[in-house]
Amino acid sequence: MHSLNELRLGKSLDEVSPVETRQEAYDAVLELIKQSSRKLTIISKDLEPSIYNQSDSLKALKNLALNGRRAQIRILVSDVESILNADHRLLDLSSKLPSFIELRKISPEDKNYNKAMLIADEVGYLYRENANRYEGRINFNSPRECRNLLDIFQEMWETALIDKNLRRMHI
Repeated sequence: MHSLNELRLGKSLDEVSPVETRQEAYDAVLELIKQSSRKLTIISKDLEPSIYNQSDSLKALKNLALNGRRAQIRILVSDVESILNADHRLLDLSSKLPSFIELRKISPEDKNYNKAMLIADEVGYLYRENANRYEGRINFNSPRECRNLLDIFQEMWETALIDKNLRRMHI
């Protein structure tokens, strides 16, 4: 895998690099979030706590939401119960920034979808064929592949459910 600090979102060569371990997946997600300036699109079965419930990734998500002009972070999940049991801090962040971060539950007809992805600014992505494993691929400059992934996401988003458990109210 290329050194992530060499890769630039939308500027690097259109080149696929493998991701093989949890640490590599986390590092790739973190770098994609940090370099994103507008849009993040995520499908994650249970908001993988080892990736999305870490201080650095939460800080990067918050920075994107607060500093990105018209930032939009859309997330599809399927295992809401696991997210609630993990006391996931991303739920708190989304409740504080609902104009920027939206979570939905994958519809029953898509319940067997078992892939994971993150798409940054519609040009860079991390894609994992099996959401239960960390092996996958990244590319920091592939608008064409991102369009294909975004089509899948959008189709699922339109039928996804708004789950009250994914919204925490602060009183």
